[in-house]
Amino acid sequence: MELPFTNLEIAFILIAFVVFSLFSLASVYSEPNAKKEEESPYEECFKMKSVRKTKQKAIPSVSSVKEAQ
Repeated sequence: MELPFTNLEIAFILIAFVVFSLFSLASVYSEPNAKKEEESPYEECFKMKSVRKTKQKAIPSVSSVKEAQ
């Protein structure tokens, strides 16, 4: 009975499996949003809301532009 793959094909399959496994483990164990100082989820949410409010204040409204003219 013949093998379905040559030795070279099996080597490439094994290398691909090892690389895929390493990337999978790295994505599970890495923390891309890790910060030097830990913040609670509440503090992060509060910070995002305050940034959003300051951005909204920076955008002029239509009525303020008409008043300025």
